[in-house]
Amino acid sequence: MRGFISLLLLTLGLCLQATGMAADKSVIAVIVTNDNPNKSISLGELKLIYWRKKTYWANGQRIHPINLPPDHPLRLQFSNSILGSTPSAQNDYWNGLYFHGISPPHVLYSDEAAIRYVQETAGSIAYADACKLDNRVKPLLWLLPNGETTTNPSFVNCN
Repeated sequence: MRGFISLLLLTLGLCLQATGMAADKSVIAVIVTNDNPNKSISLGELKLIYWRKKTYWANGQRIHPINLPPDHPLRLQFSNSILGSTPSAQNDYWNGLYFHGISPPHVLYSDEAAIRYVQETAGSIAYADACKLDNRVKPLLWLLPNGETTTNPSFVNCN
């Protein structure tokens, strides 16, 4: 009985910890290369890019969208707020497009990997924790923890 109670308490603790971690949302920055001519991006355009319905920038350059892993907290926040669904709920969509030769955005495993990819890959777009950015990339949009978007960087508080 004592082992069962210990297991129950451990499980409850892990559930509470996971719930707390999910509640700690970050400000997400949507980033592009510094030489990208865009100064901002609309929510509609961002959706089209990540659903792979828009594949070229206005200047004719191919767009290379990047995602974080499906279970990454920023990916969950981005997918729910921008795309309106979880990564797992998007599987049927991507499976249907697979036979038309359309693949989902590439997945990189960390904010730093996404930042480096964008820095080095013309036409790329990604998202990362706004507090991890530096001058290697250019932010176009910020996704706030409450799900709203802004083009005003003053909402980012990295203290």
